[in-house]
Formats: sequence, C-alpha cells, structure tokens
Amino acid sequence: TDRRRIRTRIAQLRKRLREMDAVRDTKRSERRRNQVPSVAIVGYTNAGKSSLLNRLTGAGVLVENALFATLDPTTRRTQTSDGRVFTLTDTVGFVRHLPHDLVEAFRSTLEESADADLLVHVVDASDPDPAGQITAVRTVLGEIRATDIAEQIVFNKVDLVDDATLLPLRTLAPDAVFVSARTGEGLEALRDRIEERLPRPEVEVDVLIPYARHDLVDRIHRTGEILSTEHTGDGTRIVARVNPNLAGELAEFPRASA
Repeated sequence: TDRRRIRTRIAQLRKRLREMDAVRDTKRSERRRNQVPSVAIVGYTNAGKSSLLNRLTGAGVLVENALFATLDPTTRRTQTSDGRVFTLTDTVGFVRHLPHDLVEAFRSTLEESADADLLVHVVDASDPDPAGQITAVRTVLGEIRATDIAEQIVFNKVDLVDDATLLPLRTLAPDAVFVSARTGEGLEALRDRIEERLPRPEVEVDVLIPYARHDLVDRIHRTGEILSTEHTGDGTRIVARVNPNLAGELAEFPRASA
C-alpha cells in the first residue's frame, strides 16, 4: 500500500513538473520571439544569488541560508541605463557531484541557464574554497551544455572578508566584479558590466513612424537601442538598432529625409 501511494505521489509530481515545463517553455518562447536578452544568475548553493536578484530588480525572492532554497526559477524584467529591456533569472544553487537524477529533476530551472545570453556566476567570497565552487558550477554547466555562454564572475559577500582574502580572488578571476548584496557595495559596477556585456541589436534603422503607430515606437524602446529621436509634423523619426524581426516590420516605413 505504501509503495502504491508513493508511486501515485511520484506520478502526480511528474505531471505537475510537466505542466510547469509547459508554462516555462511558453514564457521562454515569448522572450525569444521578442528577442529580449536574458541573463541567468548561477552559482554554488548559498552564494547569494537570490539576494543579488532582489538588489538588482526588487524582485522580493525568498532568501534563505539553506541548501536548494531556490527550486523554481524567478525571472524579472529590468532595463539598462539606456532603456534596453532584458530579463534576470535566479536559478537553483549548484553543488559538487550533483547526482544525475537531481540534474534531471532540476532540468527546468537549469534550462534557464542554457538559454541565457549571459551567465552571472555568483561566488561566495567568504567561502574557504571559492575555486572549488567555480569548478563545481562549471561542471554542471557542462552537463547542461551551457559552457559556450558568456560568463561574468561575481564575488559576493565582500563585506565579510578582508583585503588579504580578496587579493587571491582577483588573481583567480581578473575580470571579476566584487559586490555585497547585503550592503549594496559594487552593485553599480555590476549593473554597468552586465549592460556592457549584453548582446546588442544587430540592425540599424532610420525611420519615420506615423504617430498612429505608437505601438512600434514602444517596441523599439523596449527591445531596441535608441540612437536618436525627433518628433516631426509627420511622425517620430527614430534612429535605432533593433533585432531583425522588428527591422522587417519597420521596412514598410519610408527612410526619414536628412
């Protein structure tokens, strides 16, 4: 009887996981269709990923000093200083020698990492073995085929260590950013680095959009990179960099005269 109950419970949980997978796939497809850049926050368990997401976006994600405190990915939209929209996703904490059945169980949240344009790899600067943390995370990233994605190392919890501890970390990862999600130290530098490393829209356009098509102007602002804007008697002249799909939709509008 116990075995039957356990099998029934397992079947119910698997069904719920499939339903959650479908929801996540829909959301990911929507982001891909709009070509919104995505950033995944990855790292060893308890490195401070959720705290960092809260600081960067005000997401209000559960912060807990516990193994696998984050089980379901939390994705929030935010934007760069020049108005480009992108997503930030908190993922499950990685551990050394993650069993294959756990990799399978966490596949949905780990796929957020594999689909990202940039990995913000958070490392606990106060941990006795930060190099081991980095190796463990990269091993799991290899298992989900995410090693080719751009990676930005971020050493968190710098408020808990002294300069002597930070020195070897700077040697370990020369391009790393050092932050404290608790105090806010280094967060502006991290925002600047993320903005710098986000993929930029590929196609430059110079178009005159009628005022009746404000929806297109809004999409350019949300998903493109505005170079200049001018309001004229016939519409809004915009010079911008946009993704190819949007560039195709804008092709019907005449190029603005000089």
